[in-house]
Amino acid sequence: MFMKPFVRLSVFLLFAMALFTSCKKAVPKQAKFIPKEASFVASINSKALQDKLVENQATLENIFKAMASDNDSSLSKGKKEWEELTKSGVDLREDVYMAVVQKGGNLVQGTGSSLTAVVAGLGDQAKFEAYLKKKNPAMEVRKEKGFSYATWEGDKIVGWGNDVIIALTYQKGFNNQMEFDSATGAYSFKPPVNADADLKTEIASYFNLKEDLSVASIPEFRDLAGESGDARFWVNSASSLEDMPIPLPRLKELLSNNFTAATLKFDDGKIVVHSKSYTSKALGDLLKEYSGPSANLDLIEHYPSNNINGFAVFAFNPELINGIAKQLEMSAMADNWLTKMMGAPYKLQDVVKALKGDFALVVSDYQPTGANGTTASALNPAKMLLNIPIGDKTQMNRLMDKLVESQMIVKVNNQYTLSPMLSSIGYKLSVDDKNILFASDSITLSQYKAGTAKAGINSDLRSDFKGKPGVMYVNLESIIGAIPVSAEANNVAIHTKAKETFKDLKGYTDNFTGKYYEGHFELRLKNEKENSLTTLLNFANTVSQAMEKRKMERKNSDSQFNDTTVTDTVLPVPPAE
Repeated sequence: MFMKPFVRLSVFLLFAMALFTSCKKAVPKQAKFIPKEASFVASINSKALQDKLVENQATLENIFKAMASDNDSSLSKGKKEWEELTKSGVDLREDVYMAVVQKGGNLVQGTGSSLTAVVAGLGDQAKFEAYLKKKNPAMEVRKEKGFSYATWEGDKIVGWGNDVIIALTYQKGFNNQMEFDSATGAYSFKPPVNADADLKTEIASYFNLKEDLSVASIPEFRDLAGESGDARFWVNSASSLEDMPIPLPRLKELLSNNFTAATLKFDDGKIVVHSKSYTSKALGDLLKEYSGPSANLDLIEHYPSNNINGFAVFAFNPELINGIAKQLEMSAMADNWLTKMMGAPYKLQDVVKALKGDFALVVSDYQPTGANGTTASALNPAKMLLNIPIGDKTQMNRLMDKLVESQMIVKVNNQYTLSPMLSSIGYKLSVDDKNILFASDSITLSQYKAGTAKAGINSDLRSDFKGKPGVMYVNLESIIGAIPVSAEANNVAIHTKAKETFKDLKGYTDNFTGKYYEGHFELRLKNEKENSLTTLLNFANTVSQAMEKRKMERKNSDSQFNDTTVTDTVLPVPPAE
């Protein structure tokens, strides 16, 4: 049987890119076979990954040897599949692309269906065809003008031409309509395509795709293809949201040409993701007109803990809300809805006035339930504080009073407090002229309001985050260290390796440039001298070995239980009379 459809084929092809070199092209030929309406595209830079693996002496062969055991048939089978793939005629010197295209319905809503395409280079057609037939002797290879193809399992097809392989598969949305099958008397999902005819049409359209209808024709995608990185990712937000049933006439104008282009690099000691989020002209004009301030890091300066597990701070210009509403021609609709909700004349502008535009969240002292079932608070295993600075106190009070009316909060002597249920857990609320503070407990709240404490935040983070409109940080080391582990050797091995591997995660966004805004994210690892790809593979190896040992232990335990026999009791036979 041919390799478990696409997931398996894709994994082997993508892994192959880590071992073979490829020629870097500004716009690789594979991109010319991907429709421009693709909602997601990913590619692997084979040469960069190979260089890092070879440099650190971490090849697939070494990984297989480390993970395999004498009786490990699954790994042996995987190694055999890999060796066969290297001789399959697939050009493993070139990058592999994967793309997702929505086919009817909406990807966000889970309706309709989507088409996944894997595009790779081909070095030898005869070898590739022999490879397919070896995997599935019953597979029928058919010839068309300019390419050959074969189908399997009803909703999958692979085609190949002179120098490219294209494999397609359909996935049904989870909200697809059900239909009654009179032959079986049962309901089932309505098939998204005719397996034979539609797939043949699709594969033919990919091989005959004109370049101006492919992602290669999009300037922002061409820019991404020219950037260095071990992997690249492309998200077309407009394509994903285009069919959403929202009755806003100018939404498409606002969302058109909204792309996110990102690169991923495995550097020494860290994995770095750099993104550019492009906007439509309409949205870009709004972002320029209502440019926001930098994130106010002073909001977390006096948080009372040296054990910060993570924080997020961001800032924006509240007037942007009004600008978007006007652009979508829904200001009057919003005002009418707010007036109805509030029971008195109330406008969107009043909501905008209530907000200053700053937000800060801090989480610290994470201590989940331990092996003995005890912790500081079983329902609240970490300390936390959310600060929402107030713009106009009068307008904010009107909103808070509405929450009181809805019984979400309580007002006593002009002071807002939480409902009894939330208060019983320990959460506290404080609202004054400047801030709305929501905290995990009264001590954290009072110490923060006193302003005398000093948060345990690295000064380097402050330097990195200075002037950025949005920042975030997660201390993975402190979180992993606080997780309780049972005495089982396999669990201890994984936990120990995790503590030795992961350090933290940080990220920030830059201000809008007039065309896009940039994002920068880093997953930092403990070993700063080793390439992060090697470090992650070593961690995966530890997890794999621990899980395999656990599997064998359970198998042996079950075997011993099944071997246990019960001796029948033999009753004496009474003598014959």
